[in-house]
Amino acid sequence: MTRALATGFAVAILLWVGAAWSADVLSESVAAIERASTEPDGTRVVVGHISRKLGVSVETLRQERAQTGLGWGDLLLAHRLAKLTGGTVDQITAESRSGKTWDEIARTHDVDSAKLLADLQHSLDAIEKKAEDRPVNRETLFGPGKKDSAVGRQHY
Repeated sequence: MTRALATGFAVAILLWVGAAWSADVLSESVAAIERASTEPDGTRVVVGHISRKLGVSVETLRQERAQTGLGWGDLLLAHRLAKLTGGTVDQITAESRSGKTWDEIARTHDVDSAKLLADLQHSLDAIEKKAEDRPVNRETLFGPGKKDSAVGRQHY
């Protein structure tokens, strides 16, 4: 009986630590996106990435940020949760303002925190590398030795 109780207690602690860890990691990822926006040219890169990722205009994102007071990472996560839950950004923002952590909000709506974390990490990687901000590689686009004006033409 004592061994079973000890095992149950250990499992409960691991589950509690796991839940706390995931909440911290989601918050850390959101904060990392916000920190990236404070780098030189960071706001443009972050907002551009979020706009492309969500299919929401930059102006709409700026208005939402001003209205909600959320950081850029928080706003990205609120949009992702709204899409995954079928709710609205306003509903998710209200839950966040009520004191719930992002992990608690995800659990409330049966959204996998690990998938959200992977999504945030993918965004953070793209933002940090400015992967979407690089100029077009003309050789890749048009092929070696080809020029813009020659695209689609036959050379004899």
